[in-house]
Amino acid sequence: MARLRIPIRPGGLASHRRRLFSFVVRPFMGALFFMFFACGIEDYIYLPPVPESAVTQEPAMSGAIIRLPQIDVIQFSNFVIFYRIYISGTLLASATPSEYSTLNAALSSDYNIFLPYTNVATNTSVNASAVGTLFKSRNYWKLEIQDAGIDSFLGSGGQTITIDFQSIIGRAPTLNRGGAEYVLNRSNGDGTFTPVPHRRFLNTADLNVTANATTLINADVAPVSGSPSGDYAYVAMYIVAMGIDNNFSPIYSSPAFLGVFRLPD
Repeated sequence: MARLRIPIRPGGLASHRRRLFSFVVRPFMGALFFMFFACGIEDYIYLPPVPESAVTQEPAMSGAIIRLPQIDVIQFSNFVIFYRIYISGTLLASATPSEYSTLNAALSSDYNIFLPYTNVATNTSVNASAVGTLFKSRNYWKLEIQDAGIDSFLGSGGQTITIDFQSIIGRAPTLNRGGAEYVLNRSNGDGTFTPVPHRRFLNTADLNVTANATTLINADVAPVSGSPSGDYAYVAMYIVAMGIDNNFSPIYSSPAFLGVFRLPD
C-alpha cells in the first residue's frame, strides 16, 4: 500500500507552528488586547470617601464639623455637598434614623435609599457615575454659597469646615472655613427653578407652602406628609469627593452622611 507523504519545510513541524502563531494567533491576541482597553476598563478610578470619623454632628441638629481628607488622586477635583429640604409638622431637638419618618416620610425613604452607598464597610467601591445620578433622581441638589464659588473652598483636603445652622436672630446658616464665614445658598438648578422666598436656608411661610414644592419653584423641597401643617423645615446633607476621569466624565466617591439639621426661622 502506498503511503501518503506530507512534505515538511526546513525547520520541522515546531518551526511551522511558531510561524502560524506569529502570523495568525498573535495579531488576534493583539486585537483582543486593544478591544479590552478601548472599552474604558483601564479608566476605573477610585476616589476615597470622607470617613464617618471625620464628621462630628453638633447638638440640637445645629450643624456639623467636617475634616476633609487629603486625596492624592490626580483626577480628584473637589468635594461636593448635596442637600434636600424637608417640611415637617414635628419639632424635634434631635432625631435618629428610626425617627426620620416622624419628621417626613420622604426623608426616611431617601435615607434608606442612600444607606447602602454610605456603608463603606460593605461597599468599598461604587459605580463612579451612578452616585451623581442617584442624588439627582432623589431631588438632591448641590449646596452653594453666597457671592462665591463653593468648589474653590472645597477643592482640597487637609482642612476643616463647619456647617452652621444655629438659630441666631438676623443670621442665616453659614459655611465656615479657616475663620472666614460664607452664607449658605440653596441651588437654583443652574436656572431650572426659582427658589422662594429666597435662596437662604431659613424656615419661612413661603418655603412651607406645598404648592411651591414643584420642579419650577422649590424643586429642592419635599412637602409635608400627613395631616399636621408644615411649620418646621429640616435639611439632610451628604458629602462626596468628585473628580473627572480620563474620558472627561464626572466620577464620585461613596457619599458620607453629614446629618439632618433644622432650618432656623
